[in-house]
Amino acid sequence: MDPSIELIADGFEFPEGPAFDADGVLYVTQLRNGWIARLDNGTWKQYVHSGGGPNGAAFDESNLLWIAEARTNQLLRYDGEDLVEIAAQWDGNPLQKPNDLVFHPDGSIFMTGPGGSNADTPIGVVYHLSRQGDLRVVADGLAFPNGLALNADASKLYVVETHRQRLVAYHVREDLSLDGPEPFAETPGGVGGDGMALDVDGNLYVAHFGTGRIAVFDADGARIDTLPAGGEKPTNVAFGGDDMRDLYVTEVETGAVYRLRPGAEGLRPFCDPR
Repeated sequence: MDPSIELIADGFEFPEGPAFDADGVLYVTQLRNGWIARLDNGTWKQYVHSGGGPNGAAFDESNLLWIAEARTNQLLRYDGEDLVEIAAQWDGNPLQKPNDLVFHPDGSIFMTGPGGSNADTPIGVVYHLSRQGDLRVVADGLAFPNGLALNADASKLYVVETHRQRLVAYHVREDLSLDGPEPFAETPGGVGGDGMALDVDGNLYVAHFGTGRIAVFDADGARIDTLPAGGEKPTNVAFGGDDMRDLYVTEVETGAVYRLRPGAEGLRPFCDPR
């Protein structure tokens, strides 16, 4: 039986990138209008405008907000007052529409760059940005790399390859280069997978855009459950709440954020300030 799903707030313009600050307050990017919104106790207000179309977001251990800015091809950081460009190009070319980002335990960042990639033109990449500011491409040849997540010991990086309707896995080497990809799980139907989150048991919760479901895979890549998403076009998920057992879903068809309790404890992201 599906867990009940609760509408938290609506009226968003293409909600994406759920992220929690040090106080456990939820922030949501809006790809269509450029604003990041702050949700507190069921109400929301515009927090900061990224200057384009923000997609992925995450807070670091210092409670600074990092933003994958897809429309202006930037990685941005916001400290509550100043919005700073951290990266905008690699090897003389603009970043490829940064989509989502995740922190490694050492404070560095993995970030997807799908650009104009698809199944026929697999030019999508994964970037790595060191804590010292060195940017490199650590994976390429992907058909729209989208959401990404690191497992509990940061030995494996999962990437959603939307336009091949699958997830792939990379082994993270000691120098934080990647070995792979290896096929991990299939996401047939709809457009494909989007953003995702892990629980403490190693299960992956994937927003399956176009199907109205959250697909759940175990650590071996077997589909073990599907959960309601509130609408047909879920874009991303994140665990939150005092016990890390609330799963928040951003959904485009209804322009809303939903919450459900899937019966699992979420894995707290690395460098999470909560």
